[in-house]
Amino acid sequence: MKTNDSTLPAVDALDLDIMELLLEQQPGLDVPVELTMRMRGNILSLVAQEEAGLLPGFKTIRASEGEWIEARPGAYIKILHQEGDSGLLTYLAKLDPGFEMPGHPHPFDEECIMLEGELWFGDLHLKAGDYHFAAKGVHHGRLRTETGALAFLKGALPA
Repeated sequence: MKTNDSTLPAVDALDLDIMELLLEQQPGLDVPVELTMRMRGNILSLVAQEEAGLLPGFKTIRASEGEWIEARPGAYIKILHQEGDSGLLTYLAKLDPGFEMPGHPHPFDEECIMLEGELWFGDLHLKAGDYHFAAKGVHHGRLRTETGALAFLKGALPA
């Protein structure tokens, strides 16, 4: 849609052929400038909100936001997203230096990206930047960290 007002940006929301077809089927109508400006403002506002990730369907949790919950002594989680009532979570896990826990199976596939520190799953050694996947039902060895760790995980909380 183009306007005669050169101070307003042109907004092409529909393909030209679709716009021409629609225009051919409609009788001419003079739209008051105030209404045109209000409609344009509403559309541009929605576009700006979408670009800023503010519309429904977007969720942002800043590093300084959210609640850290002590899941076990020396292990803290911050839940970022939960998929319904399934128990499938996206969360951060922060482990104190010297933290250990027994190995466990997974009720869902689990994905882990190490953000800080080092972590051992049995004999498997993970460092910052490493990715680890554990399929549903598999059991991994004892989890431990000497340095402390921060990890991004998607899966269920260990039982």
